[in-house]
Amino acid sequence: LVQGDPQEARALYEDILIHVTSFFRDPAVFDALESQILPAILKDKPEGAPIRIWVAGCSTGEEVYSIAISVLEVIGNSSRPVQIFGSDLSEPVIAKARAGLYPDTALRDVSEERRRRYFTKAENGYRINKSVRDLCVFVRHDLTRDPPFSKLDLVSCRNVLIYFDLPLQKR
Repeated sequence: LVQGDPQEARALYEDILIHVTSFFRDPAVFDALESQILPAILKDKPEGAPIRIWVAGCSTGEEVYSIAISVLEVIGNSSRPVQIFGSDLSEPVIAKARAGLYPDTALRDVSEERRRRYFTKAENGYRINKSVRDLCVFVRHDLTRDPPFSKLDLVSCRNVLIYFDLPLQKR
């Protein structure tokens, strides 16, 4: 079936990819991001210089949006530009990330305060607010073949490196 039908081959390819992610997965990581990593990045940044972050293997975008929310909370009312790139092999999950629409169950680890501040209730769940979505660019990208993004302050590979074998991790 796969040999005779390109759509079946694409469907199998999508099924093999692992799309497991959630908002603010592993809270200790986000505590460190907000209390140590982002302040260190900001300390060395000239005023007006953008913060540039790349989330490789971003799946449906929860990690990208979680980082964006953390950055907004750390920079406060600053007008500093923020650019967060989310990339994944799968075009369908990139489309979901761009839409920023998540079922109620996806927000189980999001505090009520953050839910009120950064999400809008929609018919089928919650949509991440435009002010957060505007910081994020989602693209299809093959981490193993395509050149990396450049001039970055932070790269998050949490969703992808655990699935690579040792030679690919080293590369």
